[in-house]
Amino acid sequence: MCGDDFGARMLGETKVCYTSGDTVYVEALSEGRWAGRHWSAHGRCDEPRPDWKADAFRIRIKETPSDAVVPGELLDSGWRWVEFRTLSDRKDHEHVAVALGNESVPLRLEVHTVMDGTGILMRWLELENNGERPVALTELEPWSGRLWPGEAAFTLGRAVRSDVEFEGWFGWNALEPGENVFRNNGGLLYDEPYFIVRNEGNGQYFFGQLAWPVNYAMRFTRGDGLTFGIGPTAVNALRVIESGETIATPSVHLGCVESDFDSAVQAMHAHIRKTILPELEPRLRYRTQCLAPEDRQTVYRDDAYNEANVKKMMDVAAAAGMELFIVDGPTWAKGFGNWVARPDWFPNGLDPVREHAHDKGVLFGLYAEVEGGRGDWTATAAYQRHPEWFEQGILNLAIPEAVDYMEDELEQVIKRHNLDIYRHDQNKPALGQGTETVRHGFVENDYWRHYEAFYAVTDRARQRRPALIMQQASGGGSRLDLATAKSWHEHFTSDQTGFPHVCRMVSGASVFLPPEILVTPFGMDGRGAHHLPDYVTVLRSAYTLGQTPMLFNEVLPSTVEDFTPELREPARHLANLYKTFIRPQLATCKIYHHAPVNALGGVESSDWFAMEFVSPNQAVGWATIIALSEPATDDECETFLLKPRGLDGSRSYKVTFDNTQRTEIVSGARLSGEGLPIKIGRHPRSELILFEAAQENQGGR
Repeated sequence: MCGDDFGARMLGETKVCYTSGDTVYVEALSEGRWAGRHWSAHGRCDEPRPDWKADAFRIRIKETPSDAVVPGELLDSGWRWVEFRTLSDRKDHEHVAVALGNESVPLRLEVHTVMDGTGILMRWLELENNGERPVALTELEPWSGRLWPGEAAFTLGRAVRSDVEFEGWFGWNALEPGENVFRNNGGLLYDEPYFIVRNEGNGQYFFGQLAWPVNYAMRFTRGDGLTFGIGPTAVNALRVIESGETIATPSVHLGCVESDFDSAVQAMHAHIRKTILPELEPRLRYRTQCLAPEDRQTVYRDDAYNEANVKKMMDVAAAAGMELFIVDGPTWAKGFGNWVARPDWFPNGLDPVREHAHDKGVLFGLYAEVEGGRGDWTATAAYQRHPEWFEQGILNLAIPEAVDYMEDELEQVIKRHNLDIYRHDQNKPALGQGTETVRHGFVENDYWRHYEAFYAVTDRARQRRPALIMQQASGGGSRLDLATAKSWHEHFTSDQTGFPHVCRMVSGASVFLPPEILVTPFGMDGRGAHHLPDYVTVLRSAYTLGQTPMLFNEVLPSTVEDFTPELREPARHLANLYKTFIRPQLATCKIYHHAPVNALGGVESSDWFAMEFVSPNQAVGWATIIALSEPATDDECETFLLKPRGLDGSRSYKVTFDNTQRTEIVSGARLSGEGLPIKIGRHPRSELILFEAAQENQGGR
């Protein structure tokens, strides 16, 4: 092993060995190039390979703005060693930096790496301009280099669609010989910059993600082995660096896994949980939620969406066991930029609504679009004074005064309405290259500064109120990247939640993000309720797919009087099962993808949904199976053979079938070997299986 479970150490004067879990990576300086020289998934810190010379990053710097078509100088050589520093401020992490100088450009570069013991390394660069004039960063890959040597076939898993309503659309494709490049040039789209690539020769996986929400490129060159690079893109400069200024690039999260697809996904989930996610008080995590937007429902719409009827919806939500209620938008406010409740709907403001929720033991949340995107922004006082802030209909946070304005608006919404949860939207996705600003003669894309400011504002709001849940819902799912995951507690996956599309989406999104940080409004189908599956399957989807549960309010009746025992009992049963059995496992459970996404299939590869969730000690777990195609008749049943992969073969388990409450004791070996035939009909079109380790003396068949 190279040191402990995580850490970095020098190998000679200019070589560094990084270790995190069983992932080991070596970089070295040779002939003026900083290159990755060795990867291992076995925990061995072997000698660097002399034939590995691919650069470990890609940087292009432009020193003069005179010729707009010249992209600048590629800094792929001329590097010299400066120093190695340890910067860790957490006992469960190791953070180190390698500082390099360059012979041709007065630039200090620091290669920062964080190791947390999960098998995934976190990498970013810091660039300090030591020259007397500003320079422009025109090309960037914070991490690149060789992944594997030798001839082999490679299969890439990634987001295969980027259009609206196809968030999480995961698929597999073979990499062709030569260069394979995948780009997003459309701005804030509905894919995310992640990849999982399998070496078909040795079965190893690399899993990588770029923490960046907009335009990016990732490239894979298949020749003598496989090399890669990933980073943000812009037509002109990504960032202008002032004299004496230091900037930090977006981070890349990458690791090598020996075992299988499930293990690669679990390693990334463990890393995100340990290193990326912001803290939140345990009592506020994974609360069951009811979402009530005025603009998506068929009851209580327009003037019927008022104080009296919102209270009725809250009463039903509380009776169903929900713990949080969100007054969703965009129409509750008096006007955009004026976050006061509409007096014709809420003549007493929102205070009585919030207090009613609290009287019912329910937390109160509110939606707002303080970043812009919809509504008549031209009517706001801010637009009248500063139209340049709203060039594309949203605030340009590359302008410092616009940042101050957004921060004030955000504080107004949260403080005025004394929120338990703030739900943030920005309904202006895409926008291509966005806006640009000329700085010192360089044409700079505004995205970098915009997102630096966006995350700084939201981080400050979150840190000021540790008891506030912060949920982002940008364009219904257009910001599901790791940079956003670092600033927000919860993430709305999509506005497209029609069945079975929503199950495919969840299956794919839970590859690159731990599903407990995602919320999906199950039951919100714009085609009408008759397109939903049975009531139990809708509830089961909300509570048992590993996400923070969210029910669209139309799943439930409009009044408590209509909440009959036939509706109330399954709602209470699944809510209680979630709170007592599932929620205690969410933050640490291991996830196994059975269908449609798995090691061989993408989101459209099967007409079944099946996912398995198991505690790290293998003592408890559950699996949810849903038929995505409806059986022809009530009597016709389809069968899915579930072979659990996360249970302990040496133990016996009490197996509970939720549809019938039938239980039996079965050995873990038999479960994984022979499997469980799960018969699914029309009512319900799903089954929930619970696994609990049995007492040792009970045995099992």
